[in-house]
Amino acid sequence: MNDTGYVLYDYEKWSIYALTAITVLLLSAFSLNILDIPNPLTDFVTEYYVDPILDESGGDAGYNETNTITYAVVLALFVAALSAWLRILNIDSSEATILALLPYVFWAALGEVVEDADLFDIEMAPLFVSPSIHFQTALWVIIAGSIGYHVRNYGSGVSEREKNRILESLSMIAIFSQFLIYGHSISVSEVGSEVDLTMFALIGISATFLPIFFRESTSEFTYVQRSVYLVGSGGVLVFFGALVSFATTLPDDKLTLWPLVIVLGIPILICYVMFVSGIESSRILSERGFVAGILPEGMSESEYEDLVSDDKLIMEENRKKAVLAYPVVFLAVSGQVMDGLATWIGIDYFGYEEKHLLSAWIIEEFGNTFGFTLVKAGLGLIIWWFFAFANFEHRQQHLRLLVGLMILVVGMAPGLRGVARLVIGQ
Repeated sequence: MNDTGYVLYDYEKWSIYALTAITVLLLSAFSLNILDIPNPLTDFVTEYYVDPILDESGGDAGYNETNTITYAVVLALFVAALSAWLRILNIDSSEATILALLPYVFWAALGEVVEDADLFDIEMAPLFVSPSIHFQTALWVIIAGSIGYHVRNYGSGVSEREKNRILESLSMIAIFSQFLIYGHSISVSEVGSEVDLTMFALIGISATFLPIFFRESTSEFTYVQRSVYLVGSGGVLVFFGALVSFATTLPDDKLTLWPLVIVLGIPILICYVMFVSGIESSRILSERGFVAGILPEGMSESEYEDLVSDDKLIMEENRKKAVLAYPVVFLAVSGQVMDGLATWIGIDYFGYEEKHLLSAWIIEEFGNTFGFTLVKAGLGLIIWWFFAFANFEHRQQHLRLLVGLMILVVGMAPGLRGVARLVIGQ
């Protein structure tokens, strides 16, 4: 990495400062509470953040205007700050990183459904409620990424084959750790202790060997991408195994599979159509070393706007279609549609209630749930428009990736959680 990679943008600096200040305030509130010193800061944090988390793990909605706005602001700050850290660590900023992180969207969604089914014990349950679930997911991403980063930085004295085997072994340990940690919580919980956990054990133990099974299919990933993908995928299987065991205890009329066809089928079809529609334009740009929306190294947006060249002409002719084939775009778009479909079916056909304040307001304004689905589809078009026309400097590639990931998570994660709950009647 050249020296410019270590230079922070002003928005990155202020994001880091703001996150540091928020962290200090939270630690102060918790410390004062431990010392049993009455103060308005602790009272505020408890009323608007801690109590809603504990209430939601008990089955009640955990969102209010204050914490909803706070979570949105913190998420935006985190995206800006993390983009700087990833650039400094020289983490790959290609579309492959989005694919490597995709399992954690499923990890968080299925983990929340396990909590919805009351399979976790009372100590673990609050950790699978928003926003705790997001911090826990990030922790596993950091652990997994550290494995790949550590192996990547081995000296030339270690062969590529040895590095791959070390990475696989460490990833297997991380997956098995998830099985032990969450398996213990499930086995001692009130509901979990009454469930036959044979399938959970079989699937969870099998997940440990995922790095070996996926050896060839993940060979094109970087070390960091591979370890992140493998540990996340293994964790997904651990939670899936828990839900399979739970499902075996339910009567047939409690299992409903048809929502899967719609909520998963339509977004998958959207991904396919977008990819096929944009792959040719994406290939044309790729052959010239271009990525739609990423400016050449050292060039600012104003310089690009003033540029007159054949390369710019090719970029502008192909960028609107090329972005359709980028995972950062088609996954973000399909994720919004998935959430809209899951919400529509859950409320109109299963009698669920929307607990997110903004979503509930949109549904109320439209007077029906399908209107919300149309809004989410419209949001998908806005996402395409943004990536089709926005320009990111070469040093902002990680920011582009994280903006797409943020949009993907806030759409696909609740959609996956919603349809999984419909299937098992939760």
